[in-house]
Amino acid sequence: MSASHLVQAAWRKSAAELTDSMEAYLTTGVFGDSANISGTVAAYYRGAAWACEKSCGLAPGSLSEETVPQLESLRRFAVDEALHHLMAEELDQAREVLGRHLTLRARAVSDSLVMDDVSSSGSEREPTFPHAGKDHWLGRLFLERFSDAIVIDGEGVEMKPCQVTDDIAAAHSRAIALARRSVPRLAGELFDSVSHVVLYRAAKPCSGYTVSAPLFVFVAEQTFERDELAAELLIHECLHQKLNDISAVRSLLRPDYNDAESATITVPWSFGSDRTRHFSADRSFAAFHVYTHQALLYLGMLATSKSGEDSALVADNLILSWARAAHFERELGAGSIRDEWGPDGYRLAEWLSYAVCELGKFTLPDGTVLSSHADAFSSPKTAA
Repeated sequence: MSASHLVQAAWRKSAAELTDSMEAYLTTGVFGDSANISGTVAAYYRGAAWACEKSCGLAPGSLSEETVPQLESLRRFAVDEALHHLMAEELDQAREVLGRHLTLRARAVSDSLVMDDVSSSGSEREPTFPHAGKDHWLGRLFLERFSDAIVIDGEGVEMKPCQVTDDIAAAHSRAIALARRSVPRLAGELFDSVSHVVLYRAAKPCSGYTVSAPLFVFVAEQTFERDELAAELLIHECLHQKLNDISAVRSLLRPDYNDAESATITVPWSFGSDRTRHFSADRSFAAFHVYTHQALLYLGMLATSKSGEDSALVADNLILSWARAAHFERELGAGSIRDEWGPDGYRLAEWLSYAVCELGKFTLPDGTVLSSHADAFSSPKTAA
C-alpha cells in the first residue's frame, strides 16, 4: 500500500472512530435519546388534549392521538394553539381553534386517500412523500402553512406543490441511504420521528420546517439534484422536529420568554440579500442544534467517502457546518441572550458545546485541525 493510501486509511479510520463516539453521545441522554423524548412528548400531548377537551366542553377522546400521520400533525398543532389561548384565558378563541380542527379532521377522515396513506413501517421507518407523491388538498394545506411561515428579505415566498417524479423518488432513496450509511443511529432515530416530506417548487429556501405542520418536513425539488445536499437537508429539518419535541417538555427558555423582544446574536451569513442577521434565543438554539449534528453527518460522510473528489467536497461542507456550530457556541457562551434561557437551556448549550469541542479536534485530510477553520462559516456550497 502506498504512503498516500496509508494516510487516507488513517484519517478515514480516525473519522469513523470520532463519528461513532459522537453519534453515541448525541443520541443518548436528556437531549439525545429520541425514544425517551418521543414517549415524553406523547404523554405531554395526551395531557394537553385532555385539558383542552375539559376546558372547551368537548367529548372525551375528541382529541385523542391519531394513527394517520396527517391527522396527528393537524391534532398536535391544534392542541398547541388552543392551549396557548387557554393559558391566556381566551376560552372562545380556544374553542374556535378546536372547532376548525374537528371540521378539518372530519373532511380528512372522509377522504379515503388520507386513510390509505401510511408512513413507512418496520425496522427502518423514514419520511416518505404523502399520498405517493400525488397532489392532494391536505398536502396543499401543509405547504400553505409552511409558506405562511417563510419570509426572505422581508417578503413572503411563493411556493407551488409539484409531483414526485421517478428521478426525485430515486434521489430521495439515495439521500436516505447516504444519511443512514454516514450516521446510522442518528439518521434512524431522526427519520423515525418524521412522517412525510412535502415536495415544492420555489427558488428559495431549499428546505424548511414549521411548528404549524409538525411531523412534516418540506424540501424543494432542486435539492434532490445533489445527494449530499438532500441528505443534509433531510437530517437538518428532522432535527428541527426533534428540538421542537424537546422544547415541548423541557424548559429551554424562561417562562415569560417573548420571541419578539428576545435578546439576539449576530449571524454573519444569509440566503437573502442581507449578509447579516440577528437570531433570537429560540432560533439560536435551533441553529446551534442543527449545525452541531450536521457537522457530525459530514464527518460520517467523510469516513465512508469512496473517492478523493467526494472527500474534498465533504470536507468543505464539514468545515462549513462545524464553523457555523462553533459560531453559535462562542456567541451563546456569554452575553444577555443567556438571560432568555430556562434551566434546561443552560444544559442544552453545555451539551452541544461539548460536541462542538470534540468534533473540532479532528484532523482533516489536508492535515489541518477542524478547529483552525472557526471563521469559515460562509460558503456557496450548501444552503444557509
